[in-house]
Amino acid sequence: MKQYANLWKVLYMNLVLTFHLSQCLALASLLPQIAEQNNYPSLGELGLICIYTVNLIFNLIAPLYLTKMKYRYGFVFQAILVLPCFIPAFYVSRCNGDNIEDLICNPYMLIPLTLIGCVFLGAGLGGYFVLQNTYVSDCTNEKTKELYFGITYMLLGCAYLLNGLTSDQLLKYIGRESFFLYSGLFECGLSILFIFVQQPDKSNQHKISEATQNMIQNDSIGKSEEQVANINEEFAKIGFQAQLKQIMQKFQLKEMKFLFSLFISTGVVIGFEFGIFHKFISASLPGEDQITVNVRTARIFLYVGVAQIVSGIFNGLSRSFVGIIQNSIFYGNAFQCMNIIAILSAFQQNYDINIILGLLIGFTDNSGQFNSAVIISDIWNEDMAIFGLYLFCQNFGVMFINLVAIFLDGQSLVYYLILLIILQFATSYSQQQFKRSQQKE
Repeated sequence: MKQYANLWKVLYMNLVLTFHLSQCLALASLLPQIAEQNNYPSLGELGLICIYTVNLIFNLIAPLYLTKMKYRYGFVFQAILVLPCFIPAFYVSRCNGDNIEDLICNPYMLIPLTLIGCVFLGAGLGGYFVLQNTYVSDCTNEKTKELYFGITYMLLGCAYLLNGLTSDQLLKYIGRESFFLYSGLFECGLSILFIFVQQPDKSNQHKISEATQNMIQNDSIGKSEEQVANINEEFAKIGFQAQLKQIMQKFQLKEMKFLFSLFISTGVVIGFEFGIFHKFISASLPGEDQITVNVRTARIFLYVGVAQIVSGIFNGLSRSFVGIIQNSIFYGNAFQCMNIIAILSAFQQNYDINIILGLLIGFTDNSGQFNSAVIISDIWNEDMAIFGLYLFCQNFGVMFINLVAIFLDGQSLVYYLILLIILQFATSYSQQQFKRSQQKE
């Protein structure tokens, strides 16, 4: 059982992150809808753009300082960064944009404060996922990779499920005016629990297979196993300019060129999920009051969470039997199904169809992130800078979708389907290019 020495460490880190992330997801999924209802037009979309723009930047910056910290301190630092965003979100839920006499509710005051809060949230999330994926990869060996990443992305699905569950119940019993206050207080308590995250046990560090070594165009090639395992420690020791230069060099790796479109496509799914999907839900609930629309939106995110959990289990199992390339094809197929149901939803504007769409969005989102993380772990092990580049590309996709959402605000839902077609092209292209690169090897 020595090969499973890090199992409980992975479980603990992911459980704390699951509860912590669920509150961030609740904020990201409900803020655009509540801001729109309270007469702060485009604030939700601007907030998401701000979150994911800063997130995108911190995906590159985070490895520069996180490699110098122990994992526990890195997680605590990132957790504290997300807290300020809950303060302006609390006021957005209580204010009305037409009330210009109230200083705090005046759009010229509250909108900048909300965007500043979103900057902190983006900075916190930017390092979160870099750290999470690096930590899990650092804990794995050749026999436990599917299990550990399967657990990680199953629990990521639980965060979506908890997002829907807690949002549904809290909105019912405390109202949306106090929702973000209670969420923020809960986050404060959860942030402390990251201090108990343990360093990985490296005594059973896996060796890099010959087949994997042949795939790597990286500064780890030709180095001993111990040197590869300590690549983040080596990265932390070099100067700031040398770190930036090394990150830019990783952009030019052959495998990264093939994987860019796959990584960006995962961001387009997330952008559609948080920036546009609520418009499909609202359109299917004509005549309902605002709190009912919020509650039923949160309820659909319960289904998103269920699908995320199923996807984490499915991908962890299927990757063991069919390999990562076939697993990526499953991701593309799930996306095609999501496109079809989104088209139906746009024309029919039916709540039950949106439940099915939510299930497919959850499954597709989790599949894309699982496959991206495992491909990186297979090729580059726990190289934090590479995980940062992946998340940089992902957040570029999110930012692009939210910019288009602002441009198309008020237009027919049919126009949003163009984004899904773009995503499908990007996904299919990345699959074919990556498959060809592997066949050449």
